[in-house]
Amino acid sequence: MNPVTRRDFAEPVSILLPVCDEVEGIESVLAELVEVVYRHLPDGSEFLIEESGSRDGTKELLYELQRRWPFLDVKYNDQREGFAPAARSLYRRARCPWIFFSDSDGQCVASEFWRLAEKAAGNDFLLGVKRIRYDPFVRRLTSRVFNRIAAMMFPVSGADINFGFRLARREAVLRCLDHSADMPTLINAEVSIYAHVLGYRVCPVLVHHRPRIFGLSRGLTPGSIGTNAYKAFLGLLRIRKKVRTLRA
Repeated sequence: MNPVTRRDFAEPVSILLPVCDEVEGIESVLAELVEVVYRHLPDGSEFLIEESGSRDGTKELLYELQRRWPFLDVKYNDQREGFAPAARSLYRRARCPWIFFSDSDGQCVASEFWRLAEKAAGNDFLLGVKRIRYDPFVRRLTSRVFNRIAAMMFPVSGADINFGFRLARREAVLRCLDHSADMPTLINAEVSIYAHVLGYRVCPVLVHHRPRIFGLSRGLTPGSIGTNAYKAFLGLLRIRKKVRTLRA
């Protein structure tokens, strides 16, 4: 894989970052995104954060970091809202022509934004695909099964349609989001499905991924696999039913 080369990006970008209980690593994650991405974007770009009721000191740290980086636009929530509501809120808050969404666990490599950006011309969605996955075994297994089922049901591309590392045109995301209400725990996967169904130009892009260094993964546990798999499958069935209506 060739090294990432930073290129000028013509239009302003909204950087979106959902954050919850990441006190150990959030300063490093933000510093990387600020220095490698945000400072090289056109005037008018923005950096939006959705803080989802953290209880480990993340909220207090973000207050301090806003003094260092006043351009950080943080929405604080007293109650835990969950990933999907946080993502949905961020997408709705974005005002720039392009949206760059990234997870905040430190496993995404900020410089890989430019790998997405260099393919933006002629595409509506640039979906990051992990070149090597450094997720826990349970998550890798369930994700593989989920993606294969989704690929049998819909014309989706990419090996991980729920991966929270993507660059997309705002108007396209919002249109897909208007249809997305059936997979509350897999909002990015649902947006990806509708991106394909609605005929947007979708380009999967291989990106580097790294092991989690800070904190603990809050993904699937062995005891929750059955329930979450059932909910995901029902969601896919509901989406297929809606898609047939859209095509009718």
